[in-house]
Amino acid sequence: MKNNKLIALLLVGGIALTGCVKTNENADDKSNKTEQTDTSKTNENTTDTNKKDNKESKVSSLEEEPRYGTPVKIGFDGDLCIAGQNLAEINGYFKEKGVEVEFVNTKTGKDALSSGQLDAMTGEFGSLIVPATKGLNYVFSTASHSGCKSLYVLDKNKDLQKTADLKGKSVAVTNGIGNSGHNTLLRFLIHDNMSPDDVNIKPVDAAAVIQSLKSGEIEGAILDDQFAQEFLKDGTIRPIRSLTTDEDFGKEVCCVTAFNKDFVDNNPMLAELVAEAIEEGNQYAASNPEDAVKVLQEKNLAEGDPEVATDLLKAYDYTLTNDDGETTIRSYFDDYKELDLIDPSKSTDQLVEELWRPLGNGEVEVVKNK
Repeated sequence: MKNNKLIALLLVGGIALTGCVKTNENADDKSNKTEQTDTSKTNENTTDTNKKDNKESKVSSLEEEPRYGTPVKIGFDGDLCIAGQNLAEINGYFKEKGVEVEFVNTKTGKDALSSGQLDAMTGEFGSLIVPATKGLNYVFSTASHSGCKSLYVLDKNKDLQKTADLKGKSVAVTNGIGNSGHNTLLRFLIHDNMSPDDVNIKPVDAAAVIQSLKSGEIEGAILDDQFAQEFLKDGTIRPIRSLTTDEDFGKEVCCVTAFNKDFVDNNPMLAELVAEAIEEGNQYAASNPEDAVKVLQEKNLAEGDPEVATDLLKAYDYTLTNDDGETTIRSYFDDYKELDLIDPSKSTDQLVEELWRPLGNGEVEVVKNK
């Protein structure tokens, strides 16, 4: 797919750079007004082709895979958290690997990925894991980067220096109960020997969260670091706990590329090539943050102060590996079982076996006939 296809679609939607989870969490999708591809119709054949008795493909070459020669549908939005896959398109990494991709902007990322309306998407572990354990039909494959979210308080509230200082106080989550912000807060609490009942968790719209902090309605908030940047820069807020910078979370993978399970079962070599291209995009972001922000902004895939965006891209560790991804997903499984967010009857090893399918670093040998 040529870059101008991506640019045209983005210009229609006027996609803004507002956080890591637009394609993943319905609570954040209200602001996304882009005209959608009719995935319910255009992907019927894709879903049928993907499903092949739900068994891994036994074909001997890439050209024999059922989806070879058809566009791979990838969920997208325009934020730095998914810079890797956007850079893979802009820099031609998909094309170099002979893979045609179609970027699809959908309001129901997890459901679209599970049903086969999407073949792949990059999103947050914190949002995607629980539905996967409850039966949604996707697996996790390629580590993207660290970071994404922090627990913020007003800078002037000097008595609030750590998570425990919020005991008995109200803390906001901006993308709804049960989504990544809420789950991140729960992980912060149990890592700091607190109970979820120790704070009053309140859903607050992102547009109102800073005013709610100033009014005293809430005293803390889990925010996307991207959203928080302008308020952090002007001294309004400061972080007291962070996925991005704290030692116990700093090497965790925040965002990961996930694949529809039927797609990857039946097209493992094609999925490997897609993942390899995205991984090249991740490495470009890690090695060339200034240039990455420049080309993303030129393509309307990032906005705002280039210096601030570059600093944020540098804060996200795009060099994390799939080994880091497995370590991260194990930590999530352990924490989520402790929080009763997922069924504790399955061992972490069993869950990893079911849901972790590493790709993008030669895990699948790609055999071509020509």
